[in-house]
Amino acid sequence: MKKLTSILLSMTLILTLAACGGGGNGGQNKEAPDLNQYYEDFMASLGADNQPAMGDVEGEQLAAVYPGLENYATKQAVLKMAMISAVAFEFALVELENEADAKAVADIFQARIDYQIENGAFYPMTLEGWEQAEIVTQGNVVALIVAQGSQDQAVDAFNALFA
Repeated sequence: MKKLTSILLSMTLILTLAACGGGGNGGQNKEAPDLNQYYEDFMASLGADNQPAMGDVEGEQLAAVYPGLENYATKQAVLKMAMISAVAFEFALVELENEADAKAVADIFQARIDYQIENGAFYPMTLEGWEQAEIVTQGNVVALIVAQGSQDQAVDAFNALFA
């Protein structure tokens, strides 16, 4: 009886340790979702009549809108902003090569929000949209989401990518 109990306890311990072992790295190497696909899917969910005209942030505009972002190596970058200043709609989605850079990139995005609230948003509704802007960090992925009228849905959809 003692041998049987010992064997059962040993097997339980082995199975418990195997279950806890998992991926060995706590899931840190989990591949990030396709950020452009998230953006496209979210915009499509708004319906054609509710989508603001969006443009890419690139070149000289990148340095003006997100100063310093060009100094960080990215695996993916989706940088979109409304083509008209009266609309508070902007997505800055980056997957960084180095997770240690996430805080610095979040600070760059916060500076963008602060600037828009203090100097850039000229219309009351636009200012309200920027005041509701959110920065979300998921490991080495950092997102600035400004989706006036759809803010919660945009953030929830983004977070669901990592659930």
